[in-house]
Amino acid sequence: MSTQVSFIFDDGFKQSCLRIVDLFEARGLRATFAVMADPSGFLDEFPKGDFVMWNEFQARGHGIHPHGLDHSDLSAIPFEQATAKIDECFSRFGDQLEGFDPSATPYHLTYNRSTADVDRYLLERVRAIRTCGDGEPTDGLSHEGDLSRRTFGCTWHGPDYCDDHLLASLQHAEGSASPLFLYMMHGLDGEGWGPIRESGLQKALDFVEQSDTLTYRPIDNLTGGLKP
Repeated sequence: MSTQVSFIFDDGFKQSCLRIVDLFEARGLRATFAVMADPSGFLDEFPKGDFVMWNEFQARGHGIHPHGLDHSDLSAIPFEQATAKIDECFSRFGDQLEGFDPSATPYHLTYNRSTADVDRYLLERVRAIRTCGDGEPTDGLSHEGDLSRRTFGCTWHGPDYCDDHLLASLQHAEGSASPLFLYMMHGLDGEGWGPIRESGLQKALDFVEQSDTLTYRPIDNLTGGLKP
């Protein structure tokens, strides 16, 4: 059984995203970015992309998914405030991202943290969610029950470079029978928290390409048949 490998690049660091798109397109692949509607005030030392760039990427076949109105931890604020931020996020995406439909896209929780109430609210509106609940990384593997619940965990590493952790996690996934392995990253070569070197990302993609049991596909390919 083949395991689908998907990478998600969070937070929309502009220079990294431009390089990631070129790297993926050179391999005939498409990348997935989880971005905020309003990134102002979050790691401002690293410029973020805007919806002009996200629309261009989307037109080229890359996935642009909501990562929140801002980088608030929705598990740490009152439920009413959390849902207001979710609604405003969807409103801004709807106004600025061509063809955006919440029911047709996964939502990626900031810090990979959420509550049961936040999960239920989102799952009534979006195709799927990425959360680890308490914010602790899993092994990155999702199973059939996770797919049916439309709730995916993921793994990651930081604050130092994640190159070695990513490769070790892929090696673990190669021996599994899970339908999905999901790894979250941020920027390249020192941009953002837990970055990856461009050479490390190339090495990881080489590993997947050479594997007999792993196949790289965007998360949208797996969630296309799922609906809230």
